[in-house]
Amino acid sequence: MIAAALTTPFGPDEEVDLGGVRALVEHVIGAGVPAVFVAGTNGEFPALDDGERLDVISTALETAGPSRVIAHVGAATTRQAVRLTAEARRRGAERLAVITPYFVPAGPQRLVEHFERCAAAADGAAVHVYVFTALAGTVVPPALLSELAEIEGVVGVKVSGAGADAVRAYAEAVPAGFDIWSGNDGELPEVLAAGGSGIVSGNAGALPSLFARVLAGYDAQPSVRSAVDTVHGSIANLKYLLDLQGLPGGRCRMAIDPPGTRHRAALADLLKRADLLDGTDLLNR
Repeated sequence: MIAAALTTPFGPDEEVDLGGVRALVEHVIGAGVPAVFVAGTNGEFPALDDGERLDVISTALETAGPSRVIAHVGAATTRQAVRLTAEARRRGAERLAVITPYFVPAGPQRLVEHFERCAAAADGAAVHVYVFTALAGTVVPPALLSELAEIEGVVGVKVSGAGADAVRAYAEAVPAGFDIWSGNDGELPEVLAAGGSGIVSGNAGALPSLFARVLAGYDAQPSVRSAVDTVHGSIANLKYLLDLQGLPGGRCRMAIDPPGTRHRAALADLLKRADLLDGTDLLNR
């Protein structure tokens, strides 16, 4: 029902910090969030070369086990996505996400071909179509997703930048049992009511205990929405929250400004409130 979309930590030299990747996976899984989504948008995948992405995926697989890892292997071209898919599968990935081709929007014919080839390269691993129209530019209307859902090995969709209405439209178009994950952290109840399977949450990567409360049945949704509003979907803000906790956050490799003084204070206050919630939680058990 909830997977945490992890950031990718970099060292002072901007090299990928694989020890940091391990620490973030352990932080999330140890807090009670059942799965991690790695090398995705929050993981700054466009700023990683293929070898780095695959090493991040391998580290997550070694740390959490294949059933707990959703590995993003999408790319702007089918050729690159197929190569990444095949190699991630060779390294043990069982759950894959493939973003639609981006920068130049894909047409429907080529999009179907893209996912047919990626699913074939996945060699039995579960493939999720990753739709992020606002950033990728490729539009996947419900009728086209229905066609993609017929491809052997394509088992679900992860949609970002769209609300519960988009989840409902997808749910009405695809076969029963087809997974529909939303990237809207603050709308889990609405996503589930619309027929969705759950959320892939960037905020859960920095505040996993808060989202573990939701999984445990506590009414933490107002606090989740407050976190979403404070973080504003910024990778730099998520990394600052990690820094405050002594976890590997650091500088973004992509050209994302760090939070200013006022926003840093708001993020610190958010973390204090989340800690208080966790403390109350423990007292009530």
